[in-house]
Amino acid sequence: MTNGDKTLNFILIDGTWSNSNAMFSRLKEQAKSIWGAEDLPCISLATGASAMHKLRPQPSWDRACTAAAAIGLLSELQLLPEFTSYGLDKQAEAVEDALVALLEALTTRRLRMGRSITRKVRHCRDIC
Repeated sequence: MTNGDKTLNFILIDGTWSNSNAMFSRLKEQAKSIWGAEDLPCISLATGASAMHKLRPQPSWDRACTAAAAIGLLSELQLLPEFTSYGLDKQAEAVEDALVALLEALTTRRLRMGRSITRKVRHCRDIC
């Protein structure tokens, strides 16, 4: 997609939270050396809990899995007038449907293996 003559790039980092934080730091260094950008522009998405949160909860409610972040990005871009003609809402719906299918497959697999379908909550003692 382009915004006039300017290409828009979006980066969704996929990994554990600590790995993602390290990748983001390296990405900012690369952006500075390649584009001369002092800071990498970031956006916040109002994603909420995804279907996958039932099976694999995130560390906190304001965090989302990569697929949920992609859905949120596509949904929010669809709301902008310059992007309405791209059908991003349909793409967001397709990713959401794929996420639900993945959740169903993983749930079935866990049940077949006799495992719990919810992730155990880890309790912190003195150091949280």
